[in-house]
Amino acid sequence: MSKKIVVIGSGFAGSTAAAMLQKNQCEVTLLEAAAEWGGCSGKFQRGKFLFPVGATLAMGFAEQGIHGRINNYLNINVKSKRLDKVMDVTIEHESLPYYSDRETFINMWYEKVPDEASRIEAFFREVWKTAEPLKKHMVHFPVVPPGTFRETGSVLKGFTLSSLKLLPLLPFTLDYFVKKHDLTEHQLFVQFINGVLMDSMQTTYQNCTLLMGCMALDIYHDGVWYVEGGLYKLIESLIENFKFNGGNALKPRRATYIRKSSTNDYQWEVEDHRGNVYQADDVVINTPPANMKKLLSEPLYSQLNKKLKKRATLDVEWGTYTLYLAVKDIFPADAPLFEQIMLSNKSSSFDEDHFFVSLSSSTDRNRAPEGCRTITISTHINTKNWNYKEIYDQKAADIERAVINALEKKYPGFENALIHFLSGGPRAWERFTNRSGGKVGGFPQTNDFSLWRALQHRTGIKGLWVCGDNIFPGAGSVGASSSGVHAARSILNKRIF
Repeated sequence: MSKKIVVIGSGFAGSTAAAMLQKNQCEVTLLEAAAEWGGCSGKFQRGKFLFPVGATLAMGFAEQGIHGRINNYLNINVKSKRLDKVMDVTIEHESLPYYSDRETFINMWYEKVPDEASRIEAFFREVWKTAEPLKKHMVHFPVVPPGTFRETGSVLKGFTLSSLKLLPLLPFTLDYFVKKHDLTEHQLFVQFINGVLMDSMQTTYQNCTLLMGCMALDIYHDGVWYVEGGLYKLIESLIENFKFNGGNALKPRRATYIRKSSTNDYQWEVEDHRGNVYQADDVVINTPPANMKKLLSEPLYSQLNKKLKKRATLDVEWGTYTLYLAVKDIFPADAPLFEQIMLSNKSSSFDEDHFFVSLSSSTDRNRAPEGCRTITISTHINTKNWNYKEIYDQKAADIERAVINALEKKYPGFENALIHFLSGGPRAWERFTNRSGGKVGGFPQTNDFSLWRALQHRTGIKGLWVCGDNIFPGAGSVGASSSGVHAARSILNKRIF
């Protein structure tokens, strides 16, 4: 008899877990609360224009990358184009092209800041050297800390002598390498790496755990892709694969309650907002820890492991204020598809001073008709500062004006070319993605939340699993998908890759 599974949430973690379990002859039901698949990696449409909700930049698509391995296993293919230039990083008046090719990237620094370039090169060379043995571990989808013999094996599979050299670095943050190469006072460099780390690690170099920070500063050089339509296309491919193999995908179906089954045949019952009840041997939850208390009864919630319960109460994650623009195509041919813009030279300044711009390709007819483009623009915000309507409205207006001014300056005529101007703050993210408090991106990858102190997919309750950007290895589509693999592998109790 095949296992009966309910997966709650269709983000990268949930969709990956569901597709893998269904491929392995489980009987899986996938419940998505929203009207679209994908959660923070979903989409929405306004007239002829389609907007990716959040994630846009695709990594891990190489054959031995995380998405590459999952896609090959499931026989999934999405239309994508590898980019030579990852993005532009614009800091005040200086634009730094972030090239995927390592040598071209290093040469860029010699052109921009020749006096300091040798130290910057030494920093990145050491970062990349540190990341190399880590990548040999990550392709085996390790769980840290490992909880079973098989998971210990996954950690050890990538072991080399170089791995031993990483052990003394475990307690350090990336600040160690920055100081080692005498770069703390180099404001342009500091702004550059902080912008990159904020988008991937949810923190700055001073607090980012060294090993994960090295991975974040290395991964762009293993390839970056533009996915036609957006990353939601990969989510949709996962769902199509899941359904092709017999999976039951339902939306909108918001899970409201998880309880022990009233029958002896199954362990769990999941109830949705329409009163439907789904029986299951195992339940996989692709929601933030803060959402767990609403899903479980108090006696059941009290059985969760201490780390998971503690993390569910913490208010350390970032929120986002996101703009969705449709605009006439006034852009020059060399306009970057991805760009970080920092208006201030303050390394800790965010909100209206730092935003990430994702521009649709001029040939991407999934997102806009000919002669038009769509843009998704996201910022990091501290949601504690957005609790009152007057403040909320003022901060939203400040961000919107800063973005429009910056893009008008960069692309004259931009404001007059606008067709649609839509926005979403913490309240919208909470409403449409069902994330408590509108928090996105997962826990910051600091020493308090990363590696051996990270949450793993086990909850402490048999048959109840968690996955997503708050679970090891962390944020982004690559990290979330990995946690989905961890949950599926534990339920199947066998090696997948």
